[in-house]
Amino acid sequence: MSRVKISEYRAKKILVGDAYKGIQLRSGSGMQIPKGEWVAKVDQGVKKRFKQGLVSVNKPADEMLVAIRSWEERGFSQFLLEPFLVHDASEEQYFALERVREGIRMLHTKDGGVDIEAHPEAVQTYVIKSDADITSIAAQSGLPETFLRTVVDSFNNNFLAFLEINPLVIKDGEVHLLDAAVLVDSAGSFFVHSWGEDDFIKAKAKHAAEERVEALAATTPASLKLSVIDPNGALFFLLSGGGGSIVIADEAELEGAGKRMANYGEYSGGPTREETYLYAKEIISLMQASKSQKKALVIAGGVANFTDVKKTFLGIIDALQESADALRSASVKVFVRRGGPNEAQGLTLMQAFLEKEQLLGSVHGSDAVITTAVEEAIAYINV
Repeated sequence: MSRVKISEYRAKKILVGDAYKGIQLRSGSGMQIPKGEWVAKVDQGVKKRFKQGLVSVNKPADEMLVAIRSWEERGFSQFLLEPFLVHDASEEQYFALERVREGIRMLHTKDGGVDIEAHPEAVQTYVIKSDADITSIAAQSGLPETFLRTVVDSFNNNFLAFLEINPLVIKDGEVHLLDAAVLVDSAGSFFVHSWGEDDFIKAKAKHAAEERVEALAATTPASLKLSVIDPNGALFFLLSGGGGSIVIADEAELEGAGKRMANYGEYSGGPTREETYLYAKEIISLMQASKSQKKALVIAGGVANFTDVKKTFLGIIDALQESADALRSASVKVFVRRGGPNEAQGLTLMQAFLEKEQLLGSVHGSDAVITTAVEEAIAYINV
């Protein structure tokens, strides 16, 4: 058995049936927004869509279409349009079912909804071993018994392995599934007609730069990763080390600059000068192509155990040197915070180069807080 994620549109069609009024939109077909109040969102299994700007709520039709076109530019091709439900955040609940050895495990909380992570202690766990358990679990949880029976029947009859509804809203006696994620048992494809291969989640199309970095990573024991978030972003990252890169990206989000991040990724595991040059060249090319009026490059990370700061910085300098004139003309500034083997030599080389090319934002070593460079870069692009 393998678990396969299906589209939110298909998941809700299975759970709600003909009463579901959602509309599936796909690239390559005519996309129109009917009259009324709608919510548009990417339907490709992406988590935390609000935070990534992948949801448009109750906007005029032309603005929604602009939003969808911008998502297409980011590589998405499948979207969902649903009627907008006016409700209060206090009405949002969390609900999930998962097939386990004992039966079906149910998680539920009346508090949390989209903020469930802030209230993990509020989540109650139940196990549905047979239909006889549903009445008592409905009473304990406060969920309508009719809803619970219907959703458990759908879960069993359609070979679902996991279901998450977050948030679930009960308003005026009616149950609304505002967001749903479903994994199906792929073996069930021989027995059901409610879902099929066409409903399986299609991954976002890769950016050409991502594909080139993947190809480069396949030739080296070092770790080279790149995710293009927004080609027209203002904050570009050359990050090193998984833990350090997460801290730095999180700081950008905390500082309110999450929507201005252009890319995410890392170089670590001791890449050579040439490998670092080729990796840095991809990020610099992305930066040059961005339409953002002001741009900054953040070269940062934790204190490396064995990745040579001097060697990797020489590779980055090689890449920056090729585009120095264009970067200077675009008023790009570079902000650095790095530590590790040959830290002093690497930082000295980087500082001298950036000063010479008039690209210097700041250069810091391991004595500075890990988030210093990104904080200074955000301050620069916000001026």
